[in-house]
This record gives sequence, structure tokens and C-alpha cells, in this order.
Amino acid sequence: MTLTWTPVTARVHVASLEPHRVNVGLVIGADAAALIDCGNTPDQGAEILRSAGELAGVPVTHVILTHGHHDHVGGLAGLTGVVSIGHENLAGVATSETFSMARALDLGGQRLELLNFGDAHTDADTVVFVPGENVVFAGDLLEEGADPQVDATTSLANWPTVLDGVLGASTAETRFVPGHGAVVDRDFAFVQRAEVAMLYSSSEMLIQQGVRVEEAATAVEWPFTPDTLAVALPKAYAELADKGVVPKRQLPISGI
Repeated sequence: MTLTWTPVTARVHVASLEPHRVNVGLVIGADAAALIDCGNTPDQGAEILRSAGELAGVPVTHVILTHGHHDHVGGLAGLTGVVSIGHENLAGVATSETFSMARALDLGGQRLELLNFGDAHTDADTVVFVPGENVVFAGDLLEEGADPQVDATTSLANWPTVLDGVLGASTAETRFVPGHGAVVDRDFAFVQRAEVAMLYSSSEMLIQQGVRVEEAATAVEWPFTPDTLAVALPKAYAELADKGVVPKRQLPISGI
């Protein structure tokens, strides 16, 4: 595997791995360096560690896991001697250390701020802010070149609120590293936040109109592919049903 690191700033680099264009980040301090996510397989992880250490010129001491999906954590077994940090809900994914809401990591002249804003893409999302460099690693809270993905732990209701927290801590010059695809700007993040919010808000509107989940994909002009909607709409309807929002039975009008 040939790994190419693309500089975002002098201290922040990103490599894109196949399959699925999954991003791995590298942040370099004066004394140490840290990875953000670690690829799909142990072999990928080992190559990431070797290549990152060569580029950094300082020991790679930590890897921060943005969430628990395999394409982001599958390389852990190849990261010999590296401390892994993730949200407390990832305690079963071989994390060495966990945190609940916030944690800081000092690499020597470069601090990383790890924050969890609540359930969104998963129930264990970590956003990594790189102060001074104006870079944010968003994990799969943002995706470029593909739709945001939904799993059983996703909260479509809270995902936009989480992105509000991330965006609120950014500036017009902030660069966002998504979980997949090219580095994006704040305008991109705002647009995707609105698209994600649409899944929940438009589903609620459709339910109020009596539209059942089987009909929802064609009832609105969605900014997502049919494959994404096949997973996301049942999730949105299920979240709303948990709050008592369900389609009303449409009774025939008598006398017509």
C-alpha cells in the first residue's frame, strides 16, 4: 500500500485510504504526533504508523478514534505501542483510554481538543479540534463525495444540533476534515447540516400528512440517493414513532 499524506497545514496532514476514501489524520507537535483514525485492517494500520512516524519526525504516541465503524478502527491491531483514545461508548473497541464529554491532549506546543456533543452519526462520535491550525476532524459527521450514513445508533434528531456545536466553534476560515473525501470549508458543512436536518424534519411533516414510510422516498425531493433513503427514512420514522409521532389512518369520506 502506498500512502500519500496531503498537508492541510504545516502541522496537520491527511491521507485517504481505499476502499471508501476513508480519511486518516496526522497532527504533529514538537514532542509527539497523533493519528486520527487508523484505517480498515491491521496491515493498513501498521503502514499508517510507519509512514506517519517517518513524516512526523517525532514518536506517534496516540490515535484518536472518531467513532467505532470498522473502516475507521480496523487498523488498531497494527498500531503497536500507540495509546488509543475514544468516547466511553467505544470501551469494547480496544481503546486504551476513554472520555465522556471532553479531553485535551498535548503533543508539545500543539494541543488537541477532543469533544463529544452527543449522539449523531453514532452514539460515540468524537470531534477533534486542532487549535492554532483552525482545522477540525469531524469524522463521519460530515462526508464529502458521498451521503452521510446512518446506523442503528444514529440520532437523526440530534445530528444537526451536534453540527451546530461544531460549527459554532469554527470561523469562516476553518477547514473541516470529513470522515471520507476531500477537506471542506464551513459553507459545505452548513449545507450538509441542513440536508441532514431535512431527514428528520421532512419525515415529521410527511407523517403529519399521513405518508407512510414506504411512500416517503418519492414524496419529497431528497438530496440523497435511494440507497441512503432506504436506511435513513425508516430510522427517522422510528425515532419519531418513539416520540408518539406516527401517520394517522386516512379514513374514507362517507357520502361521496
